[in-house]
Amino acid sequence: MDKIKYAGSVITGLMAALVVLNSFITVEAGHNKVATLFGKVQPEPYPEGFHIVNPLLNFVSFDLRQLTYTWDKVQVPSQDKLKTSMDISVTFKLDSAKTPLILQESGSLEDVVNKHITPKVRSLLREAGKTVAQSQDFYQDTVQQGLQTYMEDGLKEYLEPKGVIVIAVLFRDITLPQVVTDAVIQTKERQEQLEREKAQLKIVEQQAQQQVKQAEAREMAAVADAKAKRTQADAEAYRISKEAEAQAIANQLLAKSVTNELIRYNAIGKWNGAYPQTLLGGKTDGLILNLPSTVQ
Repeated sequence: MDKIKYAGSVITGLMAALVVLNSFITVEAGHNKVATLFGKVQPEPYPEGFHIVNPLLNFVSFDLRQLTYTWDKVQVPSQDKLKTSMDISVTFKLDSAKTPLILQESGSLEDVVNKHITPKVRSLLREAGKTVAQSQDFYQDTVQQGLQTYMEDGLKEYLEPKGVIVIAVLFRDITLPQVVTDAVIQTKERQEQLEREKAQLKIVEQQAQQQVKQAEAREMAAVADAKAKRTQADAEAYRISKEAEAQAIANQLLAKSVTNELIRYNAIGKWNGAYPQTLLGGKTDGLILNLPSTVQ
């Protein structure tokens, strides 16, 4: 009998200990807890801190901090029927006031991601891709910004009533289909080749222009040299002409200054006193006179 009483007291003590241990909870920072009683979700969550609770309650913890989930290599088709691979990240957090609703309608955080966020992300991406004409357009900043806005608006409209607050949507590592990548590379190579040819043509044009300028300079130098020679020739001709005119004038003046008296005077001045030895008479035929060589 004593053993039965002892066992009963032990059991009672253990039950009391269990009740005491289950009569309080601690909620860590950045979280809250939602209670259920026999499967029924309680309407008010328990915020972070210490709480005395009904020991019959069960609790589910929710992380209220900002979270980021990433989906890798999601295939997004465009209007040209080609699929572009990209990574998409969604940053969000749970609405603390709606965690009871989340638990009741969706379940845990992982259930929210798997049941709501992931399917909606993929669905919106497929719809967004239909607005893009060609795969390579995904590289354009305006297209990426449009996709980001489309995804953010669509996710907010769908998820916020379910207790999920969408903060941002980001795209990374956009990979075009191989056929498009090859075409882009070929186009880039052709553009680079064209730029090189343009640069080479510009060099040739500059060299041609330089040669033209050099030819023009030589032509101008030749013209200047010809003008200089012509000027020099004109000057020489002018000098000769003037000298000839001066000589002609001198000869005229000299001719005017020569008279019979001047001739006789110059002859007398040059006579040395000797007579000519032989004179030929002009009126007597054959008359030759011998004159003395000197005057006595």
